[in-house]
Amino acid sequence: LIDLIEMTEQTGGDATQLRELLELVENDAQQHGASNHLKEKLSDEEYLAEKRDQSHVEHGTDLECMICHQKFDQLISGTCEVCFKEWMLSTRKRG
Repeated sequence: LIDLIEMTEQTGGDATQLRELLELVENDAQQHGASNHLKEKLSDEEYLAEKRDQSHVEHGTDLECMICHQKFDQLISGTCEVCFKEWMLSTRKRG
């Protein structure tokens, strides 16, 4: 996630929402420390649904994904659905 933030900022993007999500993830890890192993048993789709519920969803027209820079009518934490999925799954800890 930190690499994604740095890459976004290096390419001139705004990583504010990514930083907010990083803070949310870090706070969640601190608050739930020992119970994180329960989350590992979620399927990828359940995990993504949980992360979507914790994220800011923006609706509009011609919204630009911070990662792929394509235009969409909805962004999740500043990213399109495909980039959000790849991003969240790449940060998921596996046993």
